[in-house]
Amino acid sequence: MALGHSLIVLQHSTNAMGLGDSLFSIALGFTGFALVWVGMKRPENQATILGYLGGNLIWCGWFEWTWRYTAHFLGIEGIYDGEFLILSPELLMIQATTLIAVGMLIFFGANKDTRCRMFMWFHRNFKLKPGKITPGFKRQHARTAAIEIVFLIWTIYLFAIFINDPRGIKYDSITALVITIAFVAWAIYLTPKLMKIRGLGAAFRYAIPTGAISWLPIEAFARYGLYQEIWVKPYEYSITMLCVLGFFIAGTTLMYRTDSAKIAAGDAALTNN
Repeated sequence: MALGHSLIVLQHSTNAMGLGDSLFSIALGFTGFALVWVGMKRPENQATILGYLGGNLIWCGWFEWTWRYTAHFLGIEGIYDGEFLILSPELLMIQATTLIAVGMLIFFGANKDTRCRMFMWFHRNFKLKPGKITPGFKRQHARTAAIEIVFLIWTIYLFAIFINDPRGIKYDSITALVITIAFVAWAIYLTPKLMKIRGLGAAFRYAIPTGAISWLPIEAFARYGLYQEIWVKPYEYSITMLCVLGFFIAGTTLMYRTDSAKIAAGDAALTNN
């Protein structure tokens, strides 16, 4: 999540609102789709990684570009609290998509073959099961991870926007603090469940919402002045963010190679037999 913010800052820092910025953003989106497409044919762990990376690039390249440029073309002004910008024009564009996001989630939730734990919880507790799972149905892990990260980023944006909006809850209100603490409790509740998942691919996909839910209070506490939002200042905190990038690359590479090791071991076993 931190690296995604840094990428967006770097993406728009040179030739902002221009042809170069647009071409770079479009290329990011196409790269994301290419990663997801390649992941459709890969084993579970590799598919999950490629889908996750692809979904992030699609969001940064196409979604962020759309919000930013549409707000500019429409001449939308941000929301200020005095002289302090609370909601930028592109965030107001995202806020306008609230019911679109909800409607699309309802459609995805109506999928009888979904294995999303949140949707399954709703199916189980509200008697909303749309039908029996298709026998022999095989999940497309790259597509699942990509859709998951796009909608989670979208949802966390919406929560953060409504919490910080001075026309509504307001960022410095008691209600905003209570909601932030509730997200902390939610993340603490999910983390032990994550640690019990044995499959690496499944654990990574469960970590996507766990990380996104944890991210909202991380940003909120930074706005409360507890620490700097270093992820939106990659030039100022370049060494720190490079360390985060290195850690991320190392972790995802190790996970990606686990499938390669399994494939090699399987080929060796077949050869020996």
